Amino acid sequence: MNDRPRKLLAFDLDGVIFSSEPFLGEAYRQAILNVNTARPGSFDRVPDTEEILQHIGWPVPTILQRLFPVVDEEAIGLLHLQTLEVICGFVADRQGVLYDDVPATLAQLHADGFTLVIASNGRRKYIETVLSTYSIDHLFVPIVTADEVGDKIAIVKQYLVSHSPLAALMIGDRASDVEAAQENRIPFVGCDYGHGHRAEIEGHGTIIDRFVDLPGAVATALAAHPLPS
Repeated sequence: MNDRPRKLLAFDLDGVIFSSEPFLGEAYRQAILNVNTARPGSFDRVPDTEEILQHIGWPVPTILQRLFPVVDEEAIGLLHLQTLEVICGFVADRQGVLYDDVPATLAQLHADGFTLVIASNGRRKYIETVLSTYSIDHLFVPIVTADEVGDKIAIVKQYLVSHSPLAALMIGDRASDVEAAQENRIPFVGCDYGHGHRAEIEGHGTIIDRFVDLPGAVATALAAHPLPS
């Protein structure tokens, strides 16, 4: 019987495990074209990839509101549906990027007894498509999503309630990940290779430049926040 203390690692997805950057601009272009075909004149511009990436990490309704603050709700609702379908198609075709060493590092952490969870503001279908496409879904417990509980803070809270770990960490690359860690009173490990800017995560915990360095960063963070005796 394994008596290792239960430790939970909460992972953001975009910019930590996976990047949609190679296709994101084209996905929005296609989704907007689809909406404008069904509802002519709904959108008069297509944001470029860099503009979209500035908002990655927040719930999709927040992203769309920031990108298109004067577009009516019906058009935004249609775009919400279209972006999901188009983006999942690109993911399934493996047109995104799974960061180096992700499968092996996750497998190592899983074998070491960590409970692995996804704490992403992405939609359920998108998360499930990424995890299944790259055959890493079996390493994670059943996901909780923003579709169900609202935002990343609530997602992490739900995992903590459901799994009652003796220790937990949040791993991410954006200010929203830092906020989720702080609001749930757990340590943070920052990833400085993803979509975020270092200033968003600087000073909030150990920072790594490669996913393969995560086990060492986790050990450092746990050592600074010892388990209850």
